[in-house]
Amino acid sequence: MNYLAQSNNQFGVISLGSGSKGNATLVKFANTLLLIDCGFSCKEIERRMQLKNIATSDVTAILVTHEHGDHISGVPALSNKYQLPVWMSSGTSYHNKACKIKNLNLFNTHQEFKIEGVTVCPVSVPHDAREACQYVFESQQRKVGILTDLGHVTPYIKQQYQGCDILMLEFNHERDLLLQSAYPQSLKARVSGDLGHLSNSQATEFLTDDITKQLKYLVAMHLSEENNRRELVLNSISAKKLNSSIEVILSNQEVGLDWLYT
Repeated sequence: MNYLAQSNNQFGVISLGSGSKGNATLVKFANTLLLIDCGFSCKEIERRMQLKNIATSDVTAILVTHEHGDHISGVPALSNKYQLPVWMSSGTSYHNKACKIKNLNLFNTHQEFKIEGVTVCPVSVPHDAREACQYVFESQQRKVGILTDLGHVTPYIKQQYQGCDILMLEFNHERDLLLQSAYPQSLKARVSGDLGHLSNSQATEFLTDDITKQLKYLVAMHLSEENNRRELVLNSISAKKLNSSIEVILSNQEVGLDWLYT
């Protein structure tokens, strides 16, 4: 039986992989299936979707967060092969990968829009890209937020992510590990800077009562394989003393995570 039929009108998310070697997330409601980013080759994303029992032909559209290779590299090939519409910000569309996409649509990063039964709310984020954004998805009073690839959290971001049922949040690095790593100084400065990636402490500081009051699942995303450890992420979250009803899950680069529904 098709997984879409099994889940009926449940709002769900799944990660096909999260990290510096490639990112891809799926959000679904009823028969709407949205792929957020494709930082893997077309062949590799097909393989990963097959492992999760997902038909690539079921994808409704692709949404791109920004133009870095681990998020956009496979988008043109996948889109053109399956005739999938692609949505991205105007700034992101200046990247040479966007020129290869046959069905390209642009949106205003400060204006929500609909794709079939799902409301898409782009959220501008501070990252070293032309016009980076992340996404909040809503349908039938349920809300899923994806928030990775940002150097710091702004008041606007805090407002947009209040009341999520599922939050996929970046826990990129442990600051001490990053500073002691073999990374060149310039890369350390980039990752830890205001246009880089969230550290464990920055991510946990984001988890205020307003953010977690309706939260069912917290998914730690985009963990650095060099500058983070799963136990450090879990310890950081545990110290926050979240409501015990919130289930904490760690995604990873190789297998992502299985479906979560709300």
